[in-house]
Amino acid sequence: MNEEKTVKLGDILYADIENNDYLNELYKNILYNYAIQTMHITHIKQARGINVKDALRFADILSKSTHPENADKHKIWAQEIITLLMALYPDNKLVAYYAGSVLTSNGNFLGLDIVKSPFQELDAMDRLYSMFSDIYLTVPADRSKRFFQAQKEVYDHLSDECFSYSAPTSMGKSFVMRMFIKAQIVSGIKMNFALIVPTKALINEVKSEIIKKDLAGLLEQYQYHVISAASDMALEIHPDHNFILVMTPERLLYLMSDKKDFRLDYLFVDEAHKMTGRNSRAPFYYSVVDELRRKDNRPHFVFASPNIPNPEVYLKLISSGQYDDQNATASTYSPVAQFKFLINLKTEQVSIYNDHLKTQEYICRIKNLDGTIVPLMWHFDKADEERAPQMIAYFSSKDNAITAARKFESCRSKLNDKELDTLAADVRKLVHNQYFLADLLEKGIAYHIGYLPTSIRQRIEKLFKEGKITVMFCTSTLVEGVNLPADDLFV
Repeated sequence: MNEEKTVKLGDILYADIENNDYLNELYKNILYNYAIQTMHITHIKQARGINVKDALRFADILSKSTHPENADKHKIWAQEIITLLMALYPDNKLVAYYAGSVLTSNGNFLGLDIVKSPFQELDAMDRLYSMFSDIYLTVPADRSKRFFQAQKEVYDHLSDECFSYSAPTSMGKSFVMRMFIKAQIVSGIKMNFALIVPTKALINEVKSEIIKKDLAGLLEQYQYHVISAASDMALEIHPDHNFILVMTPERLLYLMSDKKDFRLDYLFVDEAHKMTGRNSRAPFYYSVVDELRRKDNRPHFVFASPNIPNPEVYLKLISSGQYDDQNATASTYSPVAQFKFLINLKTEQVSIYNDHLKTQEYICRIKNLDGTIVPLMWHFDKADEERAPQMIAYFSSKDNAITAARKFESCRSKLNDKELDTLAADVRKLVHNQYFLADLLEKGIAYHIGYLPTSIRQRIEKLFKEGKITVMFCTSTLVEGVNLPADDLFV
């Protein structure tokens, strides 16, 4: 007797959708129109014709992908199409409505809060599913927030003895860790947690997030202290309290050597890929993990890394065969859409990169680049009269970053902002009265390099987040250590 094989509609629909010629042509034209708008040359270049309704239907279909391997890829593509269309047609009600559908299907509740879409599910089952998703993805420790689906999958595994996961930087890997810690604390559990971060700069950011946001007003109530150094007096004064350690691997190793009886219940290793990189910190990571795994009362181990296909490899540091793929997960979904422009500084040509076709398309030529990106940044800075875009420019050396910052300032006047002027005055007093960073700050410009005093760097970061500083020139000190919002990133 012949058995008929059942084929689902989704299997047919999504099997080869990324190779659909019409979809790719639509996306190519949308990307081109976005590029000429972003480069502010719509008065020179004519926009291409787009069937917006067809593009919206494709985005809606992609957002509901059930493909076993490419679902994340399809959902990201749907999000990109919606993001581009919202930029091109900000007042189009149909685009806004479909944006709600796409972001709901993607479980991107943070995006939904931003776009304020009027979308509502028409079908009763869809409404029930949406309500279920809303409840299911609610952050237990903060019911006003929602996880992404990928975050929720990770969160549910953090109580495992050992777990390793990878995801794009924008997925919020450390946020999941912090929410897990908060949930344990507010439930009355008495434990000690350690978060290993790769740089000293990141210590300040994570510590601030925990103290000022995650656990504001709760630390004293539940007798917890956030510690970033083994010499912190709280370890001596309150030995009966519990601790959240935010440290580099070197600092944690020193604390473990100095206080051998200190019990650690959870070790979270953020940026775990640093363990296998060619850097001076890798041996310290290994030493921390190796020493803790040998203890009789060893802690739970959690490894987080960006965009690697085999996060289970770190489980071998704990045991060669005890843990398998069930203790690891890799997600490629990102809630953030990014679009890449390629600038040839020699020919002065600008192209837009198509991530799906792996091609680039010529957009325009920016004259007088002079071999640097500064004139291009001037172009962006002057184009929008209502709002200066927030830009970060990365350079491989501090000298190049400073030189570019000083060159850029010639297009700016002083802003006469009280906070900027106060910070500039403090730079002159704390660093040097002739230090030219002060002049830059008065114009809403800064550079972020290693030898600046920590207090100055933190205030620069704060004012950038608040939009007072709109242009930042940096080295790896910023790129590896601090998360900042920006419209444009120049590398």
